[in-house]
Amino acid sequence: MKFIELYLDTTYVMPFFHLDIDVKGFSRARYKEIIKSLDKIHLSEISLIEAKAKSLKIREKRSDVNKKFNEGLSILSDDEKVVIHEYRSIDDAMFNEFILLGLDFFDAVILAQSCTVGNLLTEDLRLLQLKDTGVKIINWAALQTGSGV
Repeated sequence: MKFIELYLDTTYVMPFFHLDIDVKGFSRARYKEIIKSLDKIHLSEISLIEAKAKSLKIREKRSDVNKKFNEGLSILSDDEKVVIHEYRSIDDAMFNEFILLGLDFFDAVILAQSCTVGNLLTEDLRLLQLKDTGVKIINWAALQTGSGV
């Protein structure tokens, strides 16, 4: 299945801020190709906050982390291809259903917001096991083998 638009979980937002991710077989070069091939990429505002929190944890190891985060945030905010989702009433209605599935708070928010796009790229095992959510939930390996990008 080839995707025209893709909703990114926090893991896949982190590379925009030069933060490393631990995903088997992940390649920044391949990721860049995939992102460029899409008409739109979607992400939650909550993922930006999570990425900022993660960047603060590595601040002592990398002095440029604040600068890189700010640059990444500017690029994402200014790119017409990027849709940053704020929390809306429609998301809250879906959140109220998904939280009953035992998801953590942030996962339930991101899954709820991804309903408007219909897909979600994640490595979260709990999310990947869900069925009948109305969202096609895939990981990096599935994107590589089945996306056609």
